[in-house]
Amino acid sequence: MFKKLTLFIIITIVVVSLIACSSNPVSSTNTVTKIKSSESFNAIKTIPITNIDTKIVESTKQLVKNDFRYDSLNDKPLILGSVKYVAGIQNIAKTLGNQSALYAIMIDVDQNGNQLDSDDTNISRLHKLISSLIFNIGYVDMQTNYFRNKLNRVPKTLNDLIRSNKLLPVNKRWILLSVADSGYHMQGVNGEYNLKFLSYDSYYEAVYNKKGVLLNENNDPINMGTYNYGKGYSIKEHIKFDQDPYLIWGNSANSLQKGKDAINKGVYLGVINYKKNAKSVYLYRENLFGMQQGRVS
Repeated sequence: MFKKLTLFIIITIVVVSLIACSSNPVSSTNTVTKIKSSESFNAIKTIPITNIDTKIVESTKQLVKNDFRYDSLNDKPLILGSVKYVAGIQNIAKTLGNQSALYAIMIDVDQNGNQLDSDDTNISRLHKLISSLIFNIGYVDMQTNYFRNKLNRVPKTLNDLIRSNKLLPVNKRWILLSVADSGYHMQGVNGEYNLKFLSYDSYYEAVYNKKGVLLNENNDPINMGTYNYGKGYSIKEHIKFDQDPYLIWGNSANSLQKGKDAINKGVYLGVINYKKNAKSVYLYRENLFGMQQGRVS
């Protein structure tokens, strides 16, 4: 059994390495290069694709069972991102390692994810905590890649986002990204009309189709927006922790588009559709917002 497991791990590493060394992405036109300028197809590094080690899982579950993050005084779990909660997670990181600490957060989000719907300092603190753990781990595996979808919090419709922006201070409004910065999210029929927004702190992404419907892992796992782990650091970390894992596993487990070659092809076809309807897309954005990119109101 051990020999079989070892052989499987070796084969897995070889396969992922082959993916990393696959041919260069399609770039036959200047338009393709422009659209992918800020979401570049970098060489994919070998990233572990196995789930978290079972020993880590069991150790973490035992800590959870012992109520290490439970507020006994108020008889309820600690608030995600609160000072005491962060201290508890940091304690796990010190005793069991960063991977265990991240797994503990996954458990808590599964159980108390509704707490993420509030927009306050606790959530901001949680974002930074998660990013720091992933930075220390040094890579994003498959489970962590898909976990990001449980963290993303965005307005449910385009109209909701527009209404929200009117009430927010200018520096906290959602930012409409240009066509050039939305290449991964403009695929398929009418995909060129999709609108990608980024939250003011760059952690959340929202993508809406021409009908103003929010795209998610249920209705469009290829074009959907996702949560960004690396935005708390630099573009280098954003590529490493957000883009590179996406180029291997796609946005969600149920996405039919996985792997750099398949994604390249989808984006390339999206570029062709955009070129055919560039003027129409320009007018669509202009009529909606009076701009092509920026903090819409």
